[in-house]
Amino acid sequence: MRVVLVLPPAVEPVKTPLLAFAYLVAALRARGHEARVVDAAAPAGPGANRLCAAVNRLEPDLVGIHVKTLEVQAAYRAAQELGRLGVKLVAGGPHASACPDEALDHGFDFVLRGEAEGSLPDLADALEGRGELGGIHGLSFVDHGLHRHLPARAPANDLDTLPDPLSALDAFDAAAYGAADVGVPAGLLASRGCPAACTFCANNVTGRRFRCHSPERVADEVRRLVRDYRRPAFSFFDDSFAVGRPRIERLCGAIEAVGSAHWTCTAHPAHLDRDVLALMQRAGCGGVDIGIESGDPDMLAAIGKGVTTERVLQVLEWAQELGMHTVVNLMVGWPDESEAQLQATLAFIERAAPLAGTFNARGVLVPHPATELYQRHHQRFGFTEWWLHDAPIAYEPFPQTWSPDEVQRAYASDAALERNFFHHSPRRLALMAEVLERKAYYTLRRIAAWADGSAPGVTVPAAGAR
Repeated sequence: MRVVLVLPPAVEPVKTPLLAFAYLVAALRARGHEARVVDAAAPAGPGANRLCAAVNRLEPDLVGIHVKTLEVQAAYRAAQELGRLGVKLVAGGPHASACPDEALDHGFDFVLRGEAEGSLPDLADALEGRGELGGIHGLSFVDHGLHRHLPARAPANDLDTLPDPLSALDAFDAAAYGAADVGVPAGLLASRGCPAACTFCANNVTGRRFRCHSPERVADEVRRLVRDYRRPAFSFFDDSFAVGRPRIERLCGAIEAVGSAHWTCTAHPAHLDRDVLALMQRAGCGGVDIGIESGDPDMLAAIGKGVTTERVLQVLEWAQELGMHTVVNLMVGWPDESEAQLQATLAFIERAAPLAGTFNARGVLVPHPATELYQRHHQRFGFTEWWLHDAPIAYEPFPQTWSPDEVQRAYASDAALERNFFHHSPRRLALMAEVLERKAYYTLRRIAAWADGSAPGVTVPAAGAR
């Protein structure tokens, strides 16, 4: 089978390939199928107007579309247009895993729920006559006019058994990412899953059961990424990089032995202490994205964050002592968030600003399907299936440079504020806007320090997890 994987157009261009697609391409090829990628969310990708033609040129037998909540309408439009080509369509990704019936109702022939390195090759085999649809765990499809959902597929326990994602980078168009001369940019995964139980997060794809590659496998991928693909600087796209002290000791030791690697990651602050940060730094880690979400202790408990503000401040202080860049993630707009709680977040920003590298852009809460937060509140506040009934949230694209104008444009506003999902009062909305402004202000101050040469420069990270 000739399979084409498609990432629909997105508001925010992303400079790196979807790592999930690299794993899927490698898995398809290992089973004897052809696979290519069309990334309409890349900075120089085909875009909405040329997407259908770009896919058609590859003459696919099966098209897989990655469906995310924020781009779901673009994904369904793409499915409608591509369906006219007479090709079979399969949906995957976080939104399709959460809402398989919805995807089937919007033009898809199949949905693969959860991780698909096993189920997508199985589907290609079945369509080629080398297997049965009824035996594919994780598959949803229409059977005699009814939606049929086969049992879930257990996620891979041993990630080292998965095919090599770096071997699939040739399936991506380097020019789409502005990298025609140096090859496709890439990041890595050292683990999947997150053991945290935050109410706003839906781990529908990787799940909460933490699984990891062996240190040797990760070190080998780092070595090849640096040596063969000339990518000495990259990101680990793990949900939570630093889980397990003994594991981190072995992992960082293996990466350190490679040498010449410079990387960033996202980590839960509860998993970080000075010794762990030092291990990561010696292995080449220059920056850590840290999520705290609120500066109010009661709100942190309510959303299941599992950390205190004092712990986060201590982590920021340790990182600063070690010379590591940090990004502090804060969110506002929680259900029933009070003025006092918003003031607590503003106060936390003042305490964190001297220690933090930068703050996150945007940060107004958006209720995603299948999260505890969505399930508990969508009927109460009347935003059931908002992603279908309302226009897509018109976010400003992430900064393409660390220039003051770019940061002010992208940081000091958030289109989700106007949606006001949880019916906040004008006063609370004003305080949320103030939080955005303060994050932008302190980020701009840090940029000014870099311009003066008094702090190390940091390249702009890729927008969003991949």
